[in-house]
Amino acid sequence: MSRFLSLLAAAGVLVASASDALADRALVIGAPEEERRGLLRGSGTPDVAQALRDSGFTVITADAGSVEAMRSALSEFMDGLGDESRAVVHLSGQFVRGAGQAWLLEDGAERSDLATVGNVGLSLDGVLTIAGRVPGAAVVALGVEEGGASPGDGLRSGVAFTAIPQGVTLARGAPEDVARFVASELLEEGRSIPDAIDAAREITGRGFLSRQSAFLPLGEERPIAPPDAAEVERAIWQATRAQDTVAGYRGYLKRYPDGFFADDAKKAIDAIQTEPNRVARQSEEALELSRSARREIQQQLTLLGYQPRGVDGIFGSGTRAAITRFQEKAGFPDTGYLDARQIERLSLLAERRQAELEADAARVALEREKRDREAWATLGKGDEADLRTYLERYPDGLFVAIAKQRLSVIEAENRAAEEALDRADWDRAAAAGTVSAYRAYLKAHPKGSFAGEARERLDALGTAESEAVVAARAAEAQLGLNAVTRMLVERQLDEMGHKPGAVDGTFDDQTRSAIRRFQRQHGMSVTGYMSTDVVARMLADFSGLLSPGR
Repeated sequence: MSRFLSLLAAAGVLVASASDALADRALVIGAPEEERRGLLRGSGTPDVAQALRDSGFTVITADAGSVEAMRSALSEFMDGLGDESRAVVHLSGQFVRGAGQAWLLEDGAERSDLATVGNVGLSLDGVLTIAGRVPGAAVVALGVEEGGASPGDGLRSGVAFTAIPQGVTLARGAPEDVARFVASELLEEGRSIPDAIDAAREITGRGFLSRQSAFLPLGEERPIAPPDAAEVERAIWQATRAQDTVAGYRGYLKRYPDGFFADDAKKAIDAIQTEPNRVARQSEEALELSRSARREIQQQLTLLGYQPRGVDGIFGSGTRAAITRFQEKAGFPDTGYLDARQIERLSLLAERRQAELEADAARVALEREKRDREAWATLGKGDEADLRTYLERYPDGLFVAIAKQRLSVIEAENRAAEEALDRADWDRAAAAGTVSAYRAYLKAHPKGSFAGEARERLDALGTAESEAVVAARAAEAQLGLNAVTRMLVERQLDEMGHKPGAVDGTFDDQTRSAIRRFQRQHGMSVTGYMSTDVVARMLADFSGLLSPGR
């Protein structure tokens, strides 16, 4: 408020306090008015405009609310520029670039592309060109905000310049860092621009970077820049907005009937006069509810079934509708805004509802416990199936631990019985040592403790049998049995009852089976092939079967 008062006082003595000498000129665009002019309590951004004014600059300011306001301020800055010793331009906000150009976007600008960006952005090329009218003593400082919406076709976020006018210094960095640089390091007497950039935090510089002279010479007398008339109007407008009353806005319009904020003042008056429930809104705002208090109210509304559509501490349309429903049911005016009395009533109703829910939950728990105990009385002393049924129905039941312990005992007994049977069956298979025995074991115990060993023994037996068959086949070939001899062998096997099939001189599968039966009958190696031993045995049974030369 002291700043408002000082500006208002200065408004009456602008001409009287102005020096004949020309003040240096500065343009400050982009930061919200209250930040740019240090009107926010606890703001970390320095008052750049006031710091420049204190150093003898005539300061022209505008926020980034509209591109028209930015262009108007730039035009005012440009008017007559050239006779000043120094010029400073401080721009802060969202920048985009494309086609070798760059723009500072107005706040809340809709997504634009290269073809439309000029409608919502201030051209930085124009700013640099205008600053070039004070060569060697012109600084353009850019506070570049990160993030924001992605720019449209042909544009990218940030700034980039292919050329900077001769004699112009371009400094850039984060908004707060650049504001601090302009308000502090740059304005320190006796320091060159490059030295000021080096002393600042996270600031980079391009263009004119001479260390031969100080930007503000040490001890130089500079004219005191009076408050700008526009600054005075803005200060009065800020005070009016803070008051936010019809009388206040009418007072502004009386002083500035054609002022820069005249339309806003008229709209504000209309909004006040037409706004429903304005008194209720202001009453709630006066409570200064914290975000945690708002979240608690939303939780209470939810508990009572009014559905505020979220518990986030933000009173949006869903919360307002829920408050209205609560007010209608509780007999309060349905404004959608709360006062202290309504908050107290809401809290009491929510506490009562919470107690009811807890009582209901206790009754449900008791009934469930009763059913749990009844089920255990029936199933708890049963077999494995009963225990599993209990655990399935009551996974969090009172007797889960006991059921699991009893089930583990049963499962251990089952495992022991299975292991004993597995061992017994294996012992029988190993004692037999035959292919059929091992296969029978694997069929009964495919994952048994000895399944691996059974498969290894089957492989070994299969290999041995294969080698014996190859040898028997070769021995039979050496006998040189012709078709007549083969028919005699088949007839002999048939007469002995071994069923060789057709007697045709061809040893087929039936013949081989008959030979194996003959060999098994006489205690010979069972191969299914003829050998000298088989022939000798057949000769003993049927002399003359083989004769030389046949």
